[in-house]
Amino acid sequence: MNNRRVNLFFAVILFLFLLANSLSVSAQSQNVLSSMESLMKASQDAFDTNHPVEALRHLVAVLALNEEGQAETSAASKSRRAELVRQADQKLTEIGARLTLEAGDGWMNSDGTQRAGNVRELAKGTGLMPSVRLVVNYDFGKAVVADAPIRFAFVDGLGDITFSATTDANGVASAVVRSVQRTDKPVLIRATLVISNRGKTRVFPEVHRDFAYVLPARTARIFASEGPAVPSAAQGFQANGAAALADSIGRSLKAAGLDLVPADAALDPKTFTAAMQGDLDAIQKACTLGGTSVSYLVLAEVRYDEPRQMVLNGKAYNIYTATARAQIRIVRRNGTIAISRPVISVKGQGGNTEAAIQSALAEARKAVEQDLATSADELVKSLD
Repeated sequence: MNNRRVNLFFAVILFLFLLANSLSVSAQSQNVLSSMESLMKASQDAFDTNHPVEALRHLVAVLALNEEGQAETSAASKSRRAELVRQADQKLTEIGARLTLEAGDGWMNSDGTQRAGNVRELAKGTGLMPSVRLVVNYDFGKAVVADAPIRFAFVDGLGDITFSATTDANGVASAVVRSVQRTDKPVLIRATLVISNRGKTRVFPEVHRDFAYVLPARTARIFASEGPAVPSAAQGFQANGAAALADSIGRSLKAAGLDLVPADAALDPKTFTAAMQGDLDAIQKACTLGGTSVSYLVLAEVRYDEPRQMVLNGKAYNIYTATARAQIRIVRRNGTIAISRPVISVKGQGGNTEAAIQSALAEARKAVEQDLATSADELVKSLD
């Protein structure tokens, strides 16, 4: 008898527990549905009063609640919940279609087109920074949108940038680019609307604005070559291997307004020689080497003769002299010559043949730099 009473007691306790749990799940379900419906109404009210971002946040919260809440046990509740999710997703799409990210005023040309920025100026922190204005389009016109989170990111290229910003009362949000990894290639930065609420994030890829940063128009790549006038089969010469000569030329060309792009790879001797002789295919190959296109190609070469030992009155001395000739040409990508400097001839001397060659090369670099520096005004006029 006692055992029956004990079993009956536990059965009643279990029944009450299951009933309470069922009522709790039902209550939670009702609370989730009620909250989702309230958020849907709040979203509509926000949009109707010109607060689209607030409306979007409410809609994202609806989706978040759906993911947070327990599964529905009632078929009717399950159906209602799925319908609310569908409506929220549809509303997000509809409102997103009304939003537009416009480029900031500084990015617009007088004809209404968007301009491109200068990647070199961007890297220095002096160029145009990404700036957008978010507007919502209504049937009667458009209005700026405040308090909208905008995400900025590099799409092409790498660098350090302000990750996100919020639009101000004028609908404007801007980013700050602190560094750019490479300045010899174009850069693309994208601003995108991103809404988060209750731990859920909705990205609106259709609400974006791209900012292109290109190489300045007067870009040039230097290829320099130093070697014997008659190279042996074993010696040859390496184009773009004359770093000291390229540096000397670079220092002078800055005064002419040319923005120099470093060469990504050496130009083979045959192509270098062909470009010096005006071959269009060779010039265009050099201009696009490494995947970066430039407007001008600077070709410089120094050739030295075999050193001679000084002989006086039949007596040979440990003094060697070498003659070197330097020539510089700046050609446009279309093959036309922008600048062709006269050949410069210099001499060097040393205690042996190698010292004489190095002396001649040093004198040639110095003479080239001086020649370009003194003719800076002429160079400027010769460039487009």
